Amino acid sequence: MDLKDAKAIVTGGSSGIGKETARHIAKAGGKVVIAARGKDKLNHAANEIGAIPIPCDVGKEKQVIDLVLEAIDEMDGYNVLINNAGYGHFSKLVNLSASEFEEQLRVNTIGAMMVARESAKHFIRQDYGNIINVSSTAGKRGFEGGTAYVASKFALGGMTECWRSELRSHNIRVMQINPSEVQTSFAENAGMGERKFNETKLIAEDIGKTICDLLSLPDRGFIPETSVWATNPK
Repeated sequence: MDLKDAKAIVTGGSSGIGKETARHIAKAGGKVVIAARGKDKLNHAANEIGAIPIPCDVGKEKQVIDLVLEAIDEMDGYNVLINNAGYGHFSKLVNLSASEFEEQLRVNTIGAMMVARESAKHFIRQDYGNIINVSSTAGKRGFEGGTAYVASKFALGGMTECWRSELRSHNIRVMQINPSEVQTSFAENAGMGERKFNETKLIAEDIGKTICDLLSLPDRGFIPETSVWATNPK
């Protein structure tokens, strides 16, 4: 698609990968709604990049339903979902509580499903749409302390394959991107502490640009899945 024709929702759009993806779409002339929980940060990001802010906690079903309906009204249409909202909780198995595990799935997996479900209803009616799920290389390989996060991302990958099978006949492209470590506030929010910038590692703009490259492929084709790694991280 031509990005100037995009009418997109970007969840987790107030910072990091979501914000940079929204910035690229807006810069190309497309319309974009960014959604996140924190209103002040969301409004600031929207003003900075030229997006429409709609507060939403993707773990809450009514807010998700309202998000999609309001976005359709605000943009006079809707054809792109960037399913990006998510966070990380890391703990060894013996220290992992059921509530922590459930909350990780509530946001990263069930939240992604609910936004995709409401989006797919609209895309099916118009016989066109695009869904890009932002997963992680953690959705391909487990690691120590990653039980909850890895499970949420493996599940997202499985759902992506199901949606692709269901929606392809409606001219809906379902894609997935798996970034390796990206230098955003993710690690700090996960309780890992602040990290110094490392010029050899990926930044949010790298992933935002790649997402837009996936979207920009002519509608007759699509790239089901791609991974992005730092070339030589040190």
